[in-house]
Amino acid sequence: MSRLVDRRLSPYAVRRYGVVLALPILSWIGVLTLYPFAFTPTWPTNPWFRLLTGLSHGTDLMQNVILFIPLGVTLRWFLAGYGIRQRGQIVGSMILAGLLALGIEIAQLIIPGRTAAILDVMANTAGAGLGSRWLAPLLIPIVDQIARRVVHLIRQTPATVVVIGLTIWLGSAGWLLQHWQRATLPTNWSDRYTLHIGAADDGRRFWPGYVSFVALYGQAFTEREAHRVNTFQEAVALQPLLAYDLNQFPPMPNGPFSRPLVAHGKPVLTQEGMRVGYERWLMSCEPLRGVAAAIAQTGAFTLVARVAVGKPSRHTEGFIVNYGRGIDGHNVSLIQAGADLLVRMRLPLTRAANDRPPLRFSDVFTSSQPQVLILSYDGAVARLFVDGQQHRQQYTFGPGEALLNRWLPVETHQIGGWSIALTFMLSLPFGLIGVPWQGIHRPLLITILVGGWVSIAAYVVTPSLASSILIANLISIVISTLLLFWLTQPLIRKR
Repeated sequence: MSRLVDRRLSPYAVRRYGVVLALPILSWIGVLTLYPFAFTPTWPTNPWFRLLTGLSHGTDLMQNVILFIPLGVTLRWFLAGYGIRQRGQIVGSMILAGLLALGIEIAQLIIPGRTAAILDVMANTAGAGLGSRWLAPLLIPIVDQIARRVVHLIRQTPATVVVIGLTIWLGSAGWLLQHWQRATLPTNWSDRYTLHIGAADDGRRFWPGYVSFVALYGQAFTEREAHRVNTFQEAVALQPLLAYDLNQFPPMPNGPFSRPLVAHGKPVLTQEGMRVGYERWLMSCEPLRGVAAAIAQTGAFTLVARVAVGKPSRHTEGFIVNYGRGIDGHNVSLIQAGADLLVRMRLPLTRAANDRPPLRFSDVFTSSQPQVLILSYDGAVARLFVDGQQHRQQYTFGPGEALLNRWLPVETHQIGGWSIALTFMLSLPFGLIGVPWQGIHRPLLITILVGGWVSIAAYVVTPSLASSILIANLISIVISTLLLFWLTQPLIRKR
């Protein structure tokens, strides 16, 4: 029989500890190993050869060993609960962990930015073996003692105290989500910035191409409105804050906040619009004062430009439109980066250079034909329309991005994911409804608290993230409720 089971600790209790603790460990492993790191082709050439020959450096191998040590502990507890002998527990834990690791590496073949290697499977299996062999026997009495003390404390605590505490948490969490969500509104644009077309204000990051017209609006465009903007006259009909017709020189301004544009270099007019590029760009003669206040009042904006790229294969970043200062300050900028469009905009959540995280829309510039680019931002969701058609990528900023980006730079592919993770964590305390508090009425408590939390989350988050966040909330509540329910059952089951 297993050395983990004795007269005080039944097989059922050991198995339950293994299952309960395995759930958060597996979730953590899934997040660390399956979250995409970048946008790359989804299926590599010769995937199985890549899996078998992939290499990992020493630090990566050590991380893979450490990652699976807790899983080895919980797997051995789970197997010990079924009366399997000690050697079978250790070998079984390594086999199960190895199969899981192999599945993760195969999945990483098609996950953007991930590297699959059979060496990682070996490292994961070794980590599970270490946890199963050495840590499992040492930790089981500690976990059991903690669980018994917690259960005793729970049964002495009135349910009224828990209801009051969770109600306070519910209100606090809702307030925090609303507070952090406000950081996604464009309320901190600078009134000192000028408008540049074809380069930065000092000529750096020049962009070789043609611009027909540019317009900025204090509202977010719908797909229907995006279909209506193809010419300068159609752009003016939608009442922009500022607009410029670059099919003539000097460019014709329109809108209450327009300022005259000054040409640097000799202007060249063509059928596609005004040619800009090396030592040839346009710049407003003075800052666009009043635009920042108008954008802050509406909490949304749309930037429209009809352009034709001169070099679709050019990989050096070039400013198409830059409402900012220098190459680091941006209210909003459209930048060509190869075939991709890079967008940088200033929000309260962005970092010091006002450009983190950048938004990358892939495969926008595939030819030199003129096209209308429409960047629409409604205070949470950034969408790109190309010739009236919405681009397949969009970015949704939520409270999670606003919170994390204060300390760590949020990467482009992580936008939206951190808000889901944040609400998942904020939902975990509601698992306390599964605990047998003194005098508890569980169905009523579940209805009130879960219903209230779901309602607040649906109200606070943006529509495009609402479904994902609500699903994450419910999963979090179900998982934490089951965990605590199992842990607080009688620790010795009658057999």
